[in-house]
Amino acid sequence: MRLFLPLSVSLLVSLPAIAQRDCGFTGYKEQLLRNDPSLPTRMQDIESFTRQYGQHKDLTVSGGGTVNSESLTPIIIPVVVHVVYNNAAQNISDAQVLSQLAVLNRDYQKMNADTAGIPGYYRDLAADCGFQFVLANVDANGASTTGIVRRHTSTQGFGIDDNMKYSAHGGDDAWDRDRYLNIWVVNLAGGGIFGYSSVVGGPKETDGVVVHYAAFGTMGTAAAPYNLGRTATHEIGHWLNMIHIWGDASCGTDGVDDTPQQQGATYGNPNGSIVTCGNGPDGNMYMNYMDFTDDIGMHMFTFGQRDRMRSLFMPGGFRYPILSSTGYSGDPSSTSTAPAASSTPDSNVTLDLYPNPAVNSVTVTLSDASRLGSMLDVFSQTGQLVMSARVCQLSTSLNVSSLPGGVYFIRINDGRQRSMTKLVKW
Repeated sequence: MRLFLPLSVSLLVSLPAIAQRDCGFTGYKEQLLRNDPSLPTRMQDIESFTRQYGQHKDLTVSGGGTVNSESLTPIIIPVVVHVVYNNAAQNISDAQVLSQLAVLNRDYQKMNADTAGIPGYYRDLAADCGFQFVLANVDANGASTTGIVRRHTSTQGFGIDDNMKYSAHGGDDAWDRDRYLNIWVVNLAGGGIFGYSSVVGGPKETDGVVVHYAAFGTMGTAAAPYNLGRTATHEIGHWLNMIHIWGDASCGTDGVDDTPQQQGATYGNPNGSIVTCGNGPDGNMYMNYMDFTDDIGMHMFTFGQRDRMRSLFMPGGFRYPILSSTGYSGDPSSTSTAPAASSTPDSNVTLDLYPNPAVNSVTVTLSDASRLGSMLDVFSQTGQLVMSARVCQLSTSLNVSSLPGGVYFIRINDGRQRSMTKLVKW
């Protein structure tokens, strides 16, 4: 393991000297199964529920919008990020945390630009999973929070023994899993493991995912080839009841009908058809987030994976309680809080964005000239007001080139009823 050393006011970061990705989920699950005789029964009950759901895909998750519809009811996941650090390099910035949230929202909503890298023969299987990840702004006691908790530790490196999840063991205690997704960002030492997830059905106090601080987000300490945020995308897939695409066995099954069998993990950044287990002519779906390719080679979840993940949020499902979480409160009337995506717009005015998604600039066109002189406010998903502009004509151009990629909300505010719409920044 090479150390992460500060150089003057900047940081030079290197990943462990290994050639390929490793995920600790399988070994961690085996460890839990050995230590908890009741876990297999709970896991089997959840699997039975998932299979039963698969026979009734017309069921809704919440508030309308069928699970197998192209227009999904968004599932909002409040997130708390526990940054457990031993030195300055490990104490990653808020901006690095936000860059990871942006990746999660692109990947789980099929808004990632690199869907263009999906081979044509698998492109029609790529799905919008309908998950929206937001940093919690209300803690378990009802107080306001940034959703980022920082804890200094004397522990130089953690294993997959969950010590980072307990204050008494040098980490930080989990928040209620029925209201939050816990993400611990730590130095995972030894074995080349970049992350692992809790097991669906496992203990409440250890629920969440762990990610190496050098494989988290897209900036700061994130180091190639794991610097595009896909380690967290992969681990949260496990948190949502996915297993590795090869089924953790030679030519195994991942419980999903539209992912092909493959012999084992795929590494690096491959291309072309890699045929194993008789899965020709198309071969391994190595561009799937649940394989082991480098970040640059991961592009998609399938519709079957989407349905499996979202089944957890059906009434009676393992993660159903999080739909009622009080961990995130979107208030469109407050400039300190991002407008909720489901807020009702003013029927008298619309905001049209072009292009959307945008890279450098976006033109906002109003339908109502009486709103001239109003302010256009741009919010991040975490509620931060990141940009404002005065509306002097019906079409206003906003330069968004400096904003990190992700989902934003643009709102017109003239002291009357407010209208808003969503912008995707690439």
